Amino acid sequence: MRIGFFGNTNNFPIMLALAFRRLGHDVRCVIHRPEPLHRPEFRYADILHPYPPWIREIVMIDAADFVTNNPRRREVVRWLRACDFVVLNELGVSLAGKIARPYLAMLTGSDLSYYCNPASGCRVINAMTTRNPLKRLWGRWVWQRLLHEQRNSVCRANLVFHFARGLIPANDALLDDIGVDDSRRMFFLMADVGNLPYTPPTNRSIPRTFCATRLTWKKPELPGDSPLDFKGSDVMIRGLGLFWRESKCPLDINLVRKGRHVQETVDLVEQEGLTPLVTWHDEMTQAEIWRQYACADVLFEQFGEGIVAMAGLEGMAAGRPLIANGRPEILEPMLGEPSPICQATTPREVYDQLQRLLSDDALRRHVGEESRTWVQRHFAPELAAQKIVERLAL
Repeated sequence: MRIGFFGNTNNFPIMLALAFRRLGHDVRCVIHRPEPLHRPEFRYADILHPYPPWIREIVMIDAADFVTNNPRRREVVRWLRACDFVVLNELGVSLAGKIARPYLAMLTGSDLSYYCNPASGCRVINAMTTRNPLKRLWGRWVWQRLLHEQRNSVCRANLVFHFARGLIPANDALLDDIGVDDSRRMFFLMADVGNLPYTPPTNRSIPRTFCATRLTWKKPELPGDSPLDFKGSDVMIRGLGLFWRESKCPLDINLVRKGRHVQETVDLVEQEGLTPLVTWHDEMTQAEIWRQYACADVLFEQFGEGIVAMAGLEGMAAGRPLIANGRPEILEPMLGEPSPICQATTPREVYDQLQRLLSDDALRRHVGEESRTWVQRHFAPELAAQKIVERLAL
């Protein structure tokens, strides 16, 4: 079977595409954005640019590219129309009517919460810098057309991937309003366990922590935001501060300058007395993040109302304990067993988990090994590919 892909947010869709290839399917992928986080060569050492024949780069970074008749859109439609089934992510969802093949709308974030949300229009208008009335009129038309196509394509999808009902009530309401019932919804998480070898724990005299999750945590939310956008990073920083003050145990804390509230996080680090302990990294490729997992003793992820996603799961796949809000009320019923995520939602719980892990090398090793086994059992990409095939009876 030939399966097409458009859109590659955080290299999540291409992980699924590679799983389909390993299962013997013919796969075609379109890469349309220039940012490293959305390009496979910054994640996989064996996918180089210029791409192999099964991956085609067709740059579409302007919203107007998706709703006007232009050579780039025509090339995408022509190439993917030759597929038996397509997986559409990000603004690629809006192209479903033109491609005219059975499809899964893979909604990973703003493609639903922003681009399917009429309330986001005010942010679009406020973001316009031009005073030219014709250009402003054109911008409004593009937004309205894109909103219409995106919503209609989600409504007509054979399958809709999004987070489990109850995790993001506002997005549940959006999908209900669009007309997507639960019989067409599906949810899975993936981690690249095949490319992430287990790494034995380090023997560092100063424990090293790492957080790959973006530093977005201050509210209120803006129209089109999702609870998944807010990672509760302040809970992590306050917990680390509490640990430092009460235990006096030195730490090597590693954070990435990524997210909406980097400066606010820098200020909070200083308030908590952690500045001498923190190493700041510029945004890095996913391959570099994998190297950070191997160097770390303990990882952090999200402490908000979201769910542990690819960053946390892949750190666990490398054999590292993860401290996070693992949403056990969501994951445990879904998987049928408790998770090894070191659960924390408050600074004191972050402190308790750090104290538990850093005071017992054998426990830290055991939790890391258990974490890898759990991720392998539940989140291998091939499992997600098989679920899709079964749901569509392909």
